[in-house]
Amino acid sequence: MSISVAVLDHGMGNLRSVAKALEAAGARVSVTDEPDVIDGADALCVPGQGIFGRCMSNVPAALLEGWIAAQRPYLGICLGMQILFERSEEGGEGLGILEGAVTKLPTGVTVPHIGWNTVGDRYFYFDHSYAAHATEDVVVGWCEHGERFAAWVRQGSVTGVQFHPEKSGRAGIDVLKGWLAGL
Repeated sequence: MSISVAVLDHGMGNLRSVAKALEAAGARVSVTDEPDVIDGADALCVPGQGIFGRCMSNVPAALLEGWIAAQRPYLGICLGMQILFERSEEGGEGLGILEGAVTKLPTGVTVPHIGWNTVGDRYFYFDHSYAAHATEDVVVGWCEHGERFAAWVRQGSVTGVQFHPEKSGRAGIDVLKGWLAGL
């Protein structure tokens, strides 16, 4: 039986692409903002694209905090990862699930950081202007674009990726398959 994943519709992001990638990885997917549908899922994905402050205004913070406190599987993509941190220069306070801050990428490099870059020995697709600076113990993979930043984090039932697995071809689907297999 496949794992059911609720993709949170928070009014921003490329919801359909994320849903299709999760389906390609083997999940049954519902794109929803309904708490009952989310609660009935095995796992929750919060997709990226958008503005930090607006995202924090749109997401059901208490639902996300309760989900994570219950050690239920969470995948944050791009902005969905960034909101896990304590704060962002782009828009104030985050959920504070992970220690650290999200800061604007440095001057001297192209911002936004759009395109392919490496995390470890694999290439993934990025599209962001802000990056997370996390404690070493939660970082699974780093990336460099003007500075080193956390591109993949994991703590307990929480996984976050700065890159877009749904736009990263086979490497991205492999990440999603690995996440699902670990549930």
